[in-house]
Amino acid sequence: MDIPDYIKIINELKTEEISHLYVLIGDWDFLKDDIVSRIYKLLKTKGDTVIVRTESDVELDREIRNARNVLIPTVKLIVAKLSNPPKLKTIPDDIYLIIDTNIPIKIPKSKQVFLSPLNPREIDIYIREIIRGLAKYYEKVIGEDSLVTLSKALMQAPYLLLSVWNTLLLLVGDKEKIEEEDVRDVIKSIPTLAGFQIIDLLERRQISEALFLLRKEYYPDSEIMQLLSALRRRYKLILYAKTLELQDSELAKTFGISSGYARFIINISRDYPSDELIKKIKLLLSAERRIKTGEVKPKEGLEDFIISLGLSS
Repeated sequence: MDIPDYIKIINELKTEEISHLYVLIGDWDFLKDDIVSRIYKLLKTKGDTVIVRTESDVELDREIRNARNVLIPTVKLIVAKLSNPPKLKTIPDDIYLIIDTNIPIKIPKSKQVFLSPLNPREIDIYIREIIRGLAKYYEKVIGEDSLVTLSKALMQAPYLLLSVWNTLLLLVGDKEKIEEEDVRDVIKSIPTLAGFQIIDLLERRQISEALFLLRKEYYPDSEIMQLLSALRRRYKLILYAKTLELQDSELAKTFGISSGYARFIINISRDYPSDELIKKIKLLLSAERRIKTGEVKPKEGLEDFIISLGLSS
């Protein structure tokens, strides 16, 4: 299989090579979101940037016409979700346009980026190629056995690929090689892969996205309780890492966790505000108490916890 377009694009952006017009094709929206985020961050380094999202030709045309109607010249990034080629005449020099579509759209001078495997049977191979590309991008080494383990785990939920990979990077820290133990630590330390994404979204303060995922997917009460337990354990470990300033070997021995996972906890604890952590622990304990006393059902309790996080942030 050729190098996935996603890997090609992030490498281009790494060298600050950027096009004015991209067509992102496919249904793996998490890869689209990542590319949009990278382009936005790159443009921000070049000057003030406004990102606008449109869902029709009419909205797109209006945004392009209004692009210069500002007091201060501003670079504008337009993300247009379309299913047909837009009627483009000219694009101002300070406009960068991204077309988001599930069907290939032919547009002159556009960079066509395919962001899902052409054949569903090739998902496993596609995931492996992306992981290989990410390892090279971040100057990491991952063995074939570790690669297979990680790919098989992600087969049931490919949309977690970047979330799991980012956690893996935090876990290994400065270590060059990603070991089988590291991969298994990431996989086994989560109640379910979908549940892990909720935890990841909460830690990135994407409250509405976490709430949407919780309401979209089906979770048995037992998995909800596992997820709450995983959150409580993570917050507890972060709190101990911050207050006791333990080394990774000491933290691992004290709490019976691997040294890799201990490194991960210590890494994220360094920049974790103490007041925010304590607030989260109090809200979480309150949610668990309400569930265990029968005041609310497990899923309702988790929803209330997530909403409370949003209100307190």
